[in-house]
Amino acid sequence: MAARHATYALCDRALSDEMMLSNEAQSSPHGALAPSRFDRAVIALTSRLPPNRLGLRLAILLRRLTTTRLKAGAFDVERWGLKLRLHPFDNGCEKGLLFTPQMFEPEERAELAAEIARSAAESSFVFVDIGANVGLFSLFVAAQAPVRARVLAVEPEPGNFARLAFNVAANPDLPIKPLNLALADETGEIAIELDRRDRGGTRARKLADGERGAGVVRVPCRPLLAVLREQGIARIDALKIDVEGMEDAILLPFLRDAPASLLPSLILIEDAHEIWSADLFTALAAEGYTVSSRSKLNVMLRRTGQSMSGTASATERSPVVTSQR
Repeated sequence: MAARHATYALCDRALSDEMMLSNEAQSSPHGALAPSRFDRAVIALTSRLPPNRLGLRLAILLRRLTTTRLKAGAFDVERWGLKLRLHPFDNGCEKGLLFTPQMFEPEERAELAAEIARSAAESSFVFVDIGANVGLFSLFVAAQAPVRARVLAVEPEPGNFARLAFNVAANPDLPIKPLNLALADETGEIAIELDRRDRGGTRARKLADGERGAGVVRVPCRPLLAVLREQGIARIDALKIDVEGMEDAILLPFLRDAPASLLPSLILIEDAHEIWSADLFTALAAEGYTVSSRSKLNVMLRRTGQSMSGTASATERSPVVTSQR
């Protein structure tokens, strides 16, 4: 028993130290971590490579000139006209945007840009980012959307959230509301399993009674619909969800309980159907969603028809995707 308590204490101390280091990394103002002349040259070169397989292979080779030399740290750069601090050493998304912004989620950004263009006549654009990581999609939308945009960025992992909050603070006019919270099918607590090699791969899962352990953080969780109501969100233009396999636990209760007026026009979702406990894609099809496009990992769905309670077509009632992984 004493050994177990000692292990818990060490885990808590490790997590506390990690948060302290994360806070220290975000304490200096943007510009304090500007790349050196050499690193700027590498970033400029990789940023101009063609967005194809050969360009990516060359970028991987060239960026090692920076990553193997420094091993850790962050760089202050501008992307999409915004001031960003990117950490390429422990987050694949940040690494991609730093070195190859032209290759960063092009299909997903194209769908979001198209939805923003469609909504140009509206008074506002509402984007909900579930599993925001360090907020790159939220930042992209805020940079592209109309003046009266509203962005809700939900991220439970403390280190990622600190980076998200820094980038929002570095651009004080952005309409982004960060929430350090997990979403689930009920109110309570959830376990966050840290992935220190790639923080974008951090997983959330149900918490066992009394569970504590190395690399596990307990965070509060709430249903999506309850959070939206609390934030006063009555309509959604686009929603992105990437929560490493808990997409069904979050969206199925939302689809069941939310009014039709709250269903997003566009959904970007990671295809994790192999580990979902229910058929989320069929549930989405029943609400009138069909596939607009897909990338290597994500599916983009648009609500083009009525739900099955209305006059949805036979195509909309069938499963919307099959695995192509």
